[in-house]
Amino acid sequence: MKRSTRVPALLGAAAALLLWGGAELAAPSAQAAPCPRLQACTTWCPGQPNPAGRPIPWDTSVCHDYYWDSYGVHDIGTGAFYAWRGMGW
Repeated sequence: MKRSTRVPALLGAAAALLLWGGAELAAPSAQAAPCPRLQACTTWCPGQPNPAGRPIPWDTSVCHDYYWDSYGVHDIGTGAFYAWRGMGW
């Protein structure tokens, strides 16, 4: 390989490695707390109204990613489940 063709080839390979490495570093954050199939997940943060009009007994000082169904509220960030029958109005 001539010197004039070696430099662009090395630069191209270095750029590809940097892009590939950056994608690998970013991938785990995209995988955190996936929403289950067929569920409408949402986020609640302090200062917002209570989900479903009733207080949920979770840490009210941080945001929560969650979904709810006929059984209760599922906090997908922590894995906690809060049953409707255990919550007061």
